Amino acid sequence: MLMFPSFVDAHSARRSLVWALPLCKKSSFSSVVAVFASTFAASVAAQSSVTISGKIEASLDHLSMKSAAGLKRTVRSVSSDSSRLIFEGTEELGGGLRAKFKLDQAFSADTGALGFGGVALGREAFVGLAGRFGELRLGRNYIPMDDLAAPLDPFYFTGVGAAWPMTFFVPRINNSVKYISPRVNGLQLRGLMSPSEGVTGASFNGLGASYTDSRFDAHLAYTLQKDGAPTGNRKELLLGGAIKFDGPRLTALYVQRDDPGVPKRSTALVGVNLPSGVGELRASYILERQAGAKARKLSAQYVHSLSKRTAVYTGIARLDNNAGFAETINPALPRLANGEDVTAFQVGIRHNF
Repeated sequence: MLMFPSFVDAHSARRSLVWALPLCKKSSFSSVVAVFASTFAASVAAQSSVTISGKIEASLDHLSMKSAAGLKRTVRSVSSDSSRLIFEGTEELGGGLRAKFKLDQAFSADTGALGFGGVALGREAFVGLAGRFGELRLGRNYIPMDDLAAPLDPFYFTGVGAAWPMTFFVPRINNSVKYISPRVNGLQLRGLMSPSEGVTGASFNGLGASYTDSRFDAHLAYTLQKDGAPTGNRKELLLGGAIKFDGPRLTALYVQRDDPGVPKRSTALVGVNLPSGVGELRASYILERQAGAKARKLSAQYVHSLSKRTAVYTGIARLDNNAGFAETINPALPRLANGEDVTAFQVGIRHNF
């Protein structure tokens, strides 16, 4: 991680120092030091900073697939599903108010290509203000439902065990305004609104609430997307939580989509994180349903930290699709046909910077 401070009042600082130099002839050395110190403090009080950070992740994957007709195929690949380059900045505006921005670019470490089909800054791009009132962001934002779902996935939405390919909601929204409240007595609220941008009737609205303490987390989120489905408005609901045991934790998550005239679609997850020394064992079971169709996924992963920033991991996942689903282990890996099952084995390395 690199940080670049910059003083926005550098001209005033130089002017003060020039004024202070003649005092050397009439004042004690300690007085001059005091002038220099106060001048530097004034500059620091009005400073801004830019941070460059990110993550590079790559894995070797082995997939064994079997179609509904019994045909088998095997794929081996090197993939990268969560590498990113992040630019973040803040400026202290005084009175506890600060400006901030974030630019988050996804890329594939195995090919060097940009993520999200080449969309620049596809993960996140916003500018906003933060203070005692909370935080206000404008730009391309994660929706409240994604904010609250990701921490409840034992795999944190990465690797062969990631839950997000089976949660079906749209994680980010362009042209949006997002508000995050301060956390008060463990409770935090968040909301997002995206206007129609000229499309008659179309808009996206999301709300979320979370409560956390040392032993328990509870998450609730709701979205309403007007004209989000061919038959009308799309509604989505998330319920979830975690029980914590001084390191180990149990998680549960339920997501439901309701489109008019279509059977409701739902995903349920139960998971566990078991830290042990410099390693952690992660496991989850996911069940997705719509009418009579089902997809089931059982996953396990071990992550071993080599340092605070570098880790190696290995994982295995089994995904069963019946005739109504063609879910995939991860979009970074080969897609599956309708009703095709897959067993995936993965070994990888992750470095944060």
